[in-house]
Amino acid sequence: MTAGRQRRVCTDEELRELSTSPRDRVLAASESTVDALREHLAILEREHRGQRERYLDWVATILGTAAERHGRDGLRLLTGRTLAFFAAYPGVDPVRDEVPAPMADEVAAAVARGDTGGALALFDDREAAWRSVIDVLRDWLSALLSQVHAAYGPDELEVFHRRRGEDALRGLMRDIDRPAAERLVNLVHLLQGHFTDLAVSEDDEKFTIVQDPCGTCARQVADGRFTAGLGLAVVTDPHPVTWGGRPTTVYRTHVPIWHVEMARERLGAPWPVNLCPAGLDPGTCTILLYKDPRDPSAVTRLPTAADASAIPATKGSTP
Repeated sequence: MTAGRQRRVCTDEELRELSTSPRDRVLAASESTVDALREHLAILEREHRGQRERYLDWVATILGTAAERHGRDGLRLLTGRTLAFFAAYPGVDPVRDEVPAPMADEVAAAVARGDTGGALALFDDREAAWRSVIDVLRDWLSALLSQVHAAYGPDELEVFHRRRGEDALRGLMRDIDRPAAERLVNLVHLLQGHFTDLAVSEDDEKFTIVQDPCGTCARQVADGRFTAGLGLAVVTDPHPVTWGGRPTTVYRTHVPIWHVEMARERLGAPWPVNLCPAGLDPGTCTILLYKDPRDPSAVTRLPTAADASAIPATKGSTP
């Protein structure tokens, strides 16, 4: 990407290109752009596969940490919660473990023969299958973390996040010294692998990524996971897992631990800054990706308990 005046890294055209959703790429594709479409879809599928693997690792880390810190009783507690979760889950969405068949070549072939409708139908079908595969893992680990919080409290919830965060942050830290534009592209690909629709803008100090909706936390709320009998928690303790007392869905409680507490321990600054909605608000989520990951002013932009709206503490009791 090209440098510009006043520390600009990307042109407006490049930012618009980054903001284009995978589905819109399929809609706009033509025979002359089919190779680029195939490459974009291959990247998207790579990110989906990576997210599935990360969630599998996260579930394994939660179970392993329970056994290590709380012994057989801790593991039995989470095993029981797993049974209850899967007993309720089929009423929400089909549980799929199979990885969907690759779509990049098939979608590109449909575009090449002028069948845009067929290409779009295939894309939508494979993306729906990927959402089912990934969402069940997201919701399962959320149920396990809900049980950890209910049984052991917010301090222990932070410990569980830190155990998984060691691996997660190791990957993120590999990006720190790369060029700012490369870090931006990598993050956009990651977010689109989470089924996020987004728009990217830039100023002198940072990139602003507006997710509408966020493909994980906000979509979990919008898709009714907190009203489906799964017992997912909204955490309100005045504690680092909630940015100091901001109502926070249990999945989202990893954000202030990984991207604030643990990032500050490594960099001296939060990275990136996630401006998540509070409680069960499924609204837009904004990420501030500073060009200098060690920019100390990033700390002034963090969410706080004071800026949260009055939102009910929980939907779905935590047994």
